[in-house]
Amino acid sequence: MWFDPKSLLMAGQTGAVFVALEFLFPARPAPAFRWRRYATDLLHLSVGNQLNRIGTAILIVLLLDGAGPGGPAADLPFWVQFILLLLMGDLVIWLLHRLSHAVPWLWEFHKVHHSSEQLDWLAAYRFHPVDQIIPTTAVLIAPTLLGFSPAVVATYMLLYSWHSHLLHSNLEVKLGPLEWVFNTPRFHHWHHAGHVEAYDRNFGAQLVIWDRMFGTVYKAPQARPDCYGVDDPPRESFLAHLVTPFRPSRRNDEVGPASTEPAGS
Repeated sequence: MWFDPKSLLMAGQTGAVFVALEFLFPARPAPAFRWRRYATDLLHLSVGNQLNRIGTAILIVLLLDGAGPGGPAADLPFWVQFILLLLMGDLVIWLLHRLSHAVPWLWEFHKVHHSSEQLDWLAAYRFHPVDQIIPTTAVLIAPTLLGFSPAVVATYMLLYSWHSHLLHSNLEVKLGPLEWVFNTPRFHHWHHAGHVEAYDRNFGAQLVIWDRMFGTVYKAPQARPDCYGVDDPPRESFLAHLVTPFRPSRRNDEVGPASTEPAGS
C-alpha cells in the first residue's frame, strides 16, 4: 500500500510537540495568522509528504533492482554505522543542496522551499516532491548497497526528521561548543534569509562541518533575519507549488527577499 497513514499520524504528533514548544518558548513573537499559508503548508505535510514517499520508494526500487543483500558495512557496530551514515548522508545533502542553488532548473524546484516568508516547524514540509525525492533517494541508496543495518537507517531518518523540524522552528537552541559541529535553528534560518549577504550560505542539514570546510558559513551579526523568502515566489498555493517549476515564467538564480517587512510582524 503506497499510502501510509502512519506517516501522517507521526507528522501530526511531531507537529503537536512543536506547536506547544513554539507557544511556550518562542524565539520571537509569532507572526499574524495567514490562512492561505497554513492551508498550503498543511497540504505539503499531507499530500506532498505522501508524494515524496511514493516517488522515493519507486526510484529506490528501480535503482536497486537486482542488488543483493549485505555489504562491507554489515558487520560494523551500530554506533559506527550511524556515525558513518551521518557523515556520508550529510555530505550528500550538502552537495545536492548547493547544486539546487547553483543550477537554474534545480533552483526552480528548490525555490518552493525558500518561498516561506515566515519560518516555523511547518515550513519543514514546504518542498516540491522533485526537490525531496532526489536527495532522499541519494542518501538511502549508498547505505543500502553498503549493507548498513535497516535499524541504523531508520534511526538516522527519524532523527533527521525531528532535526529538520527543529531547524525551521521558531525556537532558540544553543548548543555551546557543539555548534561547531551540529546545525541549529539560528544557523539554518540565515540560510532562508532575505539578506543579500547571506545568500547561498549555510547549506548543511544536521552538521555544519561541511560549510566550515568548504567556506560557505555565514556568521550572522544578529540572532534571526529581518525577513525571509525569494524575489519571485510562486503563488501561495499547493497546486501552484507543484506546477510552477515546470513552466517558470521568470528566471531568477538568486535567493532574494520576498518583502522588506520584518519577519514576525
